[in-house]
Amino acid sequence: MSASDESSTPGSVSEQPETNESAPRAVDWDNPRVASILAAAAKCFARKGFTATTLAEIGKELGLRKSIVHYYFASKAALIHEVQSYTYHRHLDGVRAALNQAPKDDSPARRATSALNSLWGALKENRTTLWLNIEVWASARRDEELKRRAAALHQDSRKLVQEGMADVLGDPGALGGQLVPISSLIIAVLNGLSVAEYLEGEDAKADEAYQLFLLLLRLGLKEVEAAKAAAGA
Repeated sequence: MSASDESSTPGSVSEQPETNESAPRAVDWDNPRVASILAAAAKCFARKGFTATTLAEIGKELGLRKSIVHYYFASKAALIHEVQSYTYHRHLDGVRAALNQAPKDDSPARRATSALNSLWGALKENRTTLWLNIEVWASARRDEELKRRAAALHQDSRKLVQEGMADVLGDPGALGGQLVPISSLIIAVLNGLSVAEYLEGEDAKADEAYQLFLLLLRLGLKEVEAAKAAAGA
């Protein structure tokens, strides 16, 4: 073990940066060794599942001894919970970047479409997150802590999409109080299409279904805008 490994106490809460995350970090994600273990664990868990993956296999992925993994994570359960948070928040960073790519000079409808296109593209490109999500959803039935953290992370995701849509539309009240259910709908549809494409491949027609969803969403937004305009007339 290197000196840098010994310079910090594993899982030290006092060393963690303050965040507004619903599922707080147990280790320092900015520590390169910790980040590499979490990334390797995410790949292993996504590939073989939580039960079939051992800490020794995760260490082998990085050329490390099992004891090094144990130094930072007291148990496989602790590592699973941290990988869940780490991977999801890295995914949310991608979502945030996608939402920020919406052209500022376009109409609200075009900006919303651009943001969703970027979000859909990010989901399709990040298969590890999808596979890990499937594993989490299945395991959450038997692990209350995993379920609690999954719920908190899902809330973080919905809030991010909610804030992004409000920014894209230029007015948090533009949807007449429908921002929360619309954000939930967006996440549910995109996650569902990702799973369908994973299970069925091209037979799922996921991209075509996504385009249809965009059309329906645009029509719905127009109805909300028209109703708001009529109410203000």
